[in-house]
Amino acid sequence: MFELVRRNRVRSALFVSVMMALLVAVGYFAQEIRLPGSGHVGAMLALGLGLFMFLISYYWGGEILLSTVGAREIEKKDAPRLYNVVEEMVIASGLGVIPKIYVIDSPVSNAFATGCAPEVSAVAVTEGLLRICSRDELQAVIGHEIAHIKNRDILFMTLLSVMVGAIALISDAVRRWFTSDRQQTTRAAAATVGLMSVARVGAVMFAIGTLIILLGPFAAKVIFFAASRTREYLADIGGAIFTRNPVALADALEKISTYAVGNTLPVPDVAQGMLIVGPAIFASHPPIEQRIAILRKLAGVGELSYDRYASAYSQVTGRQAGFMPRSALAEPAVRIAGAAAVSSGVGAYRREALDAVRKKAGYKAFLCACGATIKIPPQFPAGQVIKCPGCGRSLDQCVLTPLGWQ
Repeated sequence: MFELVRRNRVRSALFVSVMMALLVAVGYFAQEIRLPGSGHVGAMLALGLGLFMFLISYYWGGEILLSTVGAREIEKKDAPRLYNVVEEMVIASGLGVIPKIYVIDSPVSNAFATGCAPEVSAVAVTEGLLRICSRDELQAVIGHEIAHIKNRDILFMTLLSVMVGAIALISDAVRRWFTSDRQQTTRAAAATVGLMSVARVGAVMFAIGTLIILLGPFAAKVIFFAASRTREYLADIGGAIFTRNPVALADALEKISTYAVGNTLPVPDVAQGMLIVGPAIFASHPPIEQRIAILRKLAGVGELSYDRYASAYSQVTGRQAGFMPRSALAEPAVRIAGAAAVSSGVGAYRREALDAVRKKAGYKAFLCACGATIKIPPQFPAGQVIKCPGCGRSLDQCVLTPLGWQ
């Protein structure tokens, strides 16, 4: 596993270097075309912009993303069974630090991890995911996210996503400058400005610069998506090895992808790559069918290893698993868990987690004399009639016992 992380870092450094070169090139030519002879200033400004955006993302990106989706942190006393699932995966992975746990009040089925280091990491799951997943499936999803944290994927993807955003900002600014009313009021004026720029910069340099500025955002996204895809495969096998149950992750991915059709979390485009299942169009994730097929190939193999996953990957995709280091392929296998699922407490952890997030949101909970639990949201209109789901009587007719949420 250590060698896998090290190889991940080497590949990350390569991707970051290419993206950094593209960012500098876009900044250089953007300024050179605008003001010939000052391209170096544009390159430094581009680097400064990228560094500023990265620092913002590094220190506050996770909090911003969690706040964007309305995630609420829960503690062990709020949902001990869900907390135990995370603890199990931390122990199995050897991460050494228990990430913060968040539940998102959303029917969309998805999950993601944040934090550029294990010490400041967090795992977030939606209510929709808790509703559809069994305990084994939830454990597999958490294992996948813990693998992302252990592999340092979040730091790397944060850096790449920031560069994608910086390149897009610079390219958009240059396009606006070329098409602004102040610079080009007529076609003739536009042609004159273009000819002057070509004369000062040089025809070849002008053509290269224009091409880089126009295609820079597209090339940056291609690099970002290519990097993200390989990391999803590695997180899949990591989660499968931590749980020793690849079928559970396959089942979870199948359920998530089924319920995700037409439903997405409100996260920025550059953060879509952090979700366990991303958008289908121009995806930052591998095809979900391939991920599921590879995991199902591992069912019944007896023992699970990176080498077996690489073999299953080749059978499903017809390509070699070039992202898998040789040293990882030589790691010893682990025995796969039996087919029987753990059924005790399957529904309990769901109720605990969902009740915990509702408690944090300010719900009031009462127990009716008939045995039904009534949970009232804080924004519920005053004076409106509430009927007990058990006995059908209105709230003022019920004998209620507060459940001590407040």
